Amino acid sequence: MDYNKVYSDWLCNCTEYKAQLLTMKDEEIKSAFCTELTFGTAGLRGIMGAGTNRMNERVVRRASAGLADWLRGRCDSPSAVIAYDTRNNSRDFAEASARILAGAGIKTYIFDRPAPVPLLSFAVRNLGCDAGIVITASHNRKEYNGYKVYNSIGGQITDKDADDILAEIRRHDYLSPLPVSDDIETVPERIRELYIKSVRDTVGAGASSASVVYTPLNGSGRDYVTEVLKSMPVADLNCVEQQMPADGNFPTCPYPNPEKQEVYMLAEEIAAGCGADVCIATDPDSDRAGVKVLHNGEYVLLTGNEIGTLILNYLCETAGDVSGRTLVTTIVSSPLVDRIAEAYGVSVVRTLVGFKYIGEQMELLGDRFLFGFEESNGFLAGNYTRDKDGVFAAATIARMTGYYKDQGRDLIDVLEEIYDKYGRCVCRQVSVEKDGGPIMQALRNAGAAGFGAYEKPARADAVMTDYSQSVNGLPAADILSFECEDGSRLIVRPSGTEPKVKLYVAASDNDRIDELLGIFTSITGEAL
Repeated sequence: MDYNKVYSDWLCNCTEYKAQLLTMKDEEIKSAFCTELTFGTAGLRGIMGAGTNRMNERVVRRASAGLADWLRGRCDSPSAVIAYDTRNNSRDFAEASARILAGAGIKTYIFDRPAPVPLLSFAVRNLGCDAGIVITASHNRKEYNGYKVYNSIGGQITDKDADDILAEIRRHDYLSPLPVSDDIETVPERIRELYIKSVRDTVGAGASSASVVYTPLNGSGRDYVTEVLKSMPVADLNCVEQQMPADGNFPTCPYPNPEKQEVYMLAEEIAAGCGADVCIATDPDSDRAGVKVLHNGEYVLLTGNEIGTLILNYLCETAGDVSGRTLVTTIVSSPLVDRIAEAYGVSVVRTLVGFKYIGEQMELLGDRFLFGFEESNGFLAGNYTRDKDGVFAAATIARMTGYYKDQGRDLIDVLEEIYDKYGRCVCRQVSVEKDGGPIMQALRNAGAAGFGAYEKPARADAVMTDYSQSVNGLPAADILSFECEDGSRLIVRPSGTEPKVKLYVAASDNDRIDELLGIFTSITGEAL
C-alpha cells in the first residue's frame, strides 16, 4: 500500500479530518495509513484517529456497508440492532453505523443510552434480529475503540462469518459516498426490563447479607448492576462516585480492566472505611467483572480462574441436582474445575479461547448448560444471552458472598476448602511482547521431548498437543499445550489482535509455575 498516496487522498476528500491530517508527521502518517485495521472474529479494534489503520467514522461506515451487503445476501428482510459503551465517539460511531444499515434497507434498532454487551446479545435474540453491533474496545485504554459484530443467536461471529463479512467490506472504499437513512428505531424499553428480569431470575431471589462497594469504571454497567444489587437487596451498597459517570477518558483508572489491582484503589478506600465484604468492578462494556475480597483484614484480588471456580462450586451446591448438566470453559482455564464438575456429575466441554465458542456450545446444549466462563473474567449462567455478562457476575458474586458469610466464611476461606477437597491449583497468565511466529516455531521444534528434557528435577517427557492440527473437533488454532506427568501445564498462543504471546500456566504451587516458565525461557530465549 502506498501510504503517502492514501494519505493524500484522505487529505483531499475528508474535510472532517483535514485539521488532524495536516498536523501528522511522517511516522504518524505511515502508522495511520500503511495498512488497514484487521477485521476478524473480534471485529475491529484500534486507536481512534484519522487513517485506514485507525478507528474513525470512515472506517466504521465502510465496515457497516460490508456488513449490510453480507446480511442482504443471507436474509430476505434483514434486521440489526446496535449498542455502544461509554467510550469517546462510541455513540457517534453507533449512529453512523445505524444510518448506513438503514440506508441499505436493513431494519435497524439502536439503544438510546450506553448498554452492556450482554444486553446487546439479549436484544438480538429478543427482537429476532439477524445481526448486532457493539461499539466498544472492552477494557482498553481511552485512546481505543472498536466494532464487534454478533450473529442471529446473539453470539460473536465466528471465523467463517468474519471472513465472508471481510470480503464484502473490501468491496467498498473509504471515500465514496454511501446511501444513508434516518429511518432507525430506538430499542424498546421492554428489552431492557426483560434483560434485568432475566439476570435477576438467573441469580435468584432473596436478600444478600453482603456489604458491597461497586464501581463500573465509568462504563455502561452502572445503571444495570446497581439496579440488580439494590433489588436483591444487598445489605449495604456503596459506589465509587468518581467512577460512576459515563466518561470515556477514564480519569481515575487509565487502564479500566477489572483483572488489575490498580482499578480498585478508590473502591478499596471506601471499603476500608465501611468494612465492606467485597469490592466489585465491571469493565467499560460490562461483559467482565472482578472482585477483591476482605480476608483477614486485607482486600485480596481474585483471578478469573478463582472466580470461575467459586461460582461453579456455588452453583453445584445451591442449584439443586446439577448432574447431567454441562460446564463450558476454554482450554486455558483452570484444570481444577474438571474435578469439581466430576464430583457433581457435571460434564465439561472445553473450547478454544473466546466466549464466542462458549456461546456456540450454549446454543447446542440448551437447558443442559449450567455455567460458562473464561479465565479473563468472563462469566455466564442461564440461557438468556450468548455472551459473558458482567451484570450477572457482579450480582452472583454479591449473592455468593452473602451465602458464605451467613455460614461464617469469606470467599478466600471457601477457596481454601475447595483446595483441601480437590487439590490445590495455582494459575498464572504471562505475556511476552513479541511477534508470536519465532516463539511458536521454537516450541514446536523442541517438541514434547525437548520440553520434558528441561524439567528439574527430571520427570517423564511432557505431552505436547498442537491445536494447529485441530484437536477434539475444535477449529485449527495456533496454540501449543504441554502437559507434564505431575499434572502441571503450560499453554502458549499468540494474541489475535497485537504482537504478543500469551502463556497460561497451571500447577500445584508457584514454585512449579516458575519452573515451567524457566523451561519456556530455556527453549525460546525469551526472558519473562
